[in-house]
Amino acid sequence: MDNRTWYKRFLLSNLSILFISGTIVIAIVFSVAYGNVSKETEKESRTYVEQVVDGMTTRLKNIELMLAGQTVNNDAINDFFNGSANASGLVNYKASNEIAKMRSNLLIQSVYFYRYKDGLVLTGGYAAPIDDFTDKTFIQSVPKATQNRWSPIRLYSEFPLIDPPERVISIVKNSRGNEGIIVLNVKVDKLLSMAGSAGSGQRSFLDIADVQGSTVFSTEPAAQKTKPTTYLESDYIGLKYASGPVTPDLFGQAAVRSLAPLSILIPSLLAILAYIMFVTRRNYRPIENIVRRISDYRHETKPNASDEFSIIEQVFDNMLGRMNLIDRQEAENAIMRRKRFFYELQEEDTAFTASEWEDYARLFRMPEKGGGITVAIVEIDKYVPLMRGDRQQLLEAKHRLETELGKRPELAAMVAGSDWIAGGRLALLVNAGTDSISGTIGPDALMDGLRSWVQDAFPFSVTIGIGSVVDGLPEAKTSFREALAALQYKMTAGNNRVIVYSEIKNRENRVDTDYYKWAENLIHHFRLPAPAWRSDLDRIFGHLEERLLKEEELRLLLNDLTHRFARLIEELPPALQELWHAVSYSSMAGALRETGSVAEIRELYESLIGELYDQYAAILDKNSTNPVIYEVKKYIEDHFANPELSLNLISDRFGMNGKYASQLFKEQFGVKFVDFLIGLRVERAQKLLRETELTIGDISRQVGYEHAISFGRVFKKTVGVSPGDYRKLMQPSRIPEEV
Repeated sequence: MDNRTWYKRFLLSNLSILFISGTIVIAIVFSVAYGNVSKETEKESRTYVEQVVDGMTTRLKNIELMLAGQTVNNDAINDFFNGSANASGLVNYKASNEIAKMRSNLLIQSVYFYRYKDGLVLTGGYAAPIDDFTDKTFIQSVPKATQNRWSPIRLYSEFPLIDPPERVISIVKNSRGNEGIIVLNVKVDKLLSMAGSAGSGQRSFLDIADVQGSTVFSTEPAAQKTKPTTYLESDYIGLKYASGPVTPDLFGQAAVRSLAPLSILIPSLLAILAYIMFVTRRNYRPIENIVRRISDYRHETKPNASDEFSIIEQVFDNMLGRMNLIDRQEAENAIMRRKRFFYELQEEDTAFTASEWEDYARLFRMPEKGGGITVAIVEIDKYVPLMRGDRQQLLEAKHRLETELGKRPELAAMVAGSDWIAGGRLALLVNAGTDSISGTIGPDALMDGLRSWVQDAFPFSVTIGIGSVVDGLPEAKTSFREALAALQYKMTAGNNRVIVYSEIKNRENRVDTDYYKWAENLIHHFRLPAPAWRSDLDRIFGHLEERLLKEEELRLLLNDLTHRFARLIEELPPALQELWHAVSYSSMAGALRETGSVAEIRELYESLIGELYDQYAAILDKNSTNPVIYEVKKYIEDHFANPELSLNLISDRFGMNGKYASQLFKEQFGVKFVDFLIGLRVERAQKLLRETELTIGDISRQVGYEHAISFGRVFKKTVGVSPGDYRKLMQPSRIPEEV
């Protein structure tokens, strides 16, 4: 055997590794430098766009505030809108002076007033009927009940015979009393030129487009622009912004930045090369001796073994095969034992022998006692909707999550074992002690890092419940149960967070007794209808968000609120009932089943109830033919406790036929007179049963029933339970009254 040949082969193999590694490191250094340059350029572009958007928004908001300040309590403006075509010219003159004051800002192109009653338009220089006014089309496109908002870009000239039209955007404000509108026009070109001047000295270009995507402003010609890297859209102004670097030389900048680290890296690679040559020369003889000794047993190898590498491969082939088989069997056994351990954690009545605990301690490489361990449960947020979406993608992500736990150094050092105990729940056995890799770190900090990593690397977020730190594996069941209990507070604590049981176990709140009062107010104001229902809903959800409640208690409260609305809707017009059954109720019930956070449920309820309210108000407005019926409704609400209240009493008081009043009431409010009266009385009775100690007889008289038997019959038919049973349910600690 040629000693020099063996030495050259060994040296060449090491040098090839060194060459490949050096090339990769140099490429990484350049890539990092290139990435940093790219990020800095993108950051500069984003900063530029944000400055432009903030500047334009600030200028327009200042103009809007100025307009509000000039018009509020302005007698001259109010006199114009309250005047008429026959009013004196002095009224128009004073109002024109107010327009002149508003135009002190250089951005303001013009201001004019439009009066509804006679269609008169007053500008800073003249008054004209709307049919002769150049901006007639825009005025007619503005609804009377308008809200302040900036219009899209359009062309307008106050004096079309003298000045050419220019691009403007407008803010429209209702006059006091809604007798007309005030239109303020801003010069778009002036506003955009100010935005462009903010970028002087920048290395980035800026394109601004309108809502249709047409470019309205650009700081650079197309030849000098690259692909935009930053996109922003302003809902307030209605414009879209795009920015990017102006013909950057990123490659050259990255090359310059790479020189410093490469000046250190290349000498280091040369030193490594010298060391490899030295070590190879010193160590190749023992390796050659090993090959020579294996060659003595050539009769055990295959006939075609022609070199030392073939000899080594053939001699160790059988041995490695046996070792791999043993390793696979041991790995499979370890997996099954880990699964059994997490299965036993979930069993309440299972006990372990001392030898079994010792076996588990060896399996997880941790002491049986005094080790300081805890159990954490990682729960995938919104697991059910994710499964209904892309089930295969979610299953692959779950497998990747469990696999990559062991690849992250800080987790591999402290997580002794893991297993999926349910579809969306991964249990972790965490070593809460200290080791050479992680140092001293608390389980809550470790789990917060895991939560943050999952949020960035996976198509879902997780909420993690952590039990108490216990002395060893025999006490792990306690920590496991506490971790499960911590997740019970997920709906109020919120998704994508770490919930530590020891921090919340003594913080559970009770719901304020006024909760049911707020719910009744919500139903009452919705039925009227009155906008105050929004304040009631905000009070209810604000209270729930402030409280730390278990999931089942929160579900009961929200189910109660949903069922109250269900009962109310049955009394309202059929069109509203169709919307409720087709959309609203199923969406509310689905949100509660799928364990969303209180904030998410609040947003959904506000949207769904708001949609119901808008349709209800529209129905009432459309069918509003007799204003007297609203007085009837108000009278019933104020005097529902009067036992004499009936259609005959309504007929005598309001001078209308009782049968016609009942028919009109049904058509207007979607509920019969009798059912509406019973609903008011039962709601009042429910409140008295919950919040007072009055007898059932006293309550029946207070809500308009002279006989308790009649009251009990109506109450049970409406609520589903008798008054006494209702009081027991709402006041469980109260001693039942004797009937």
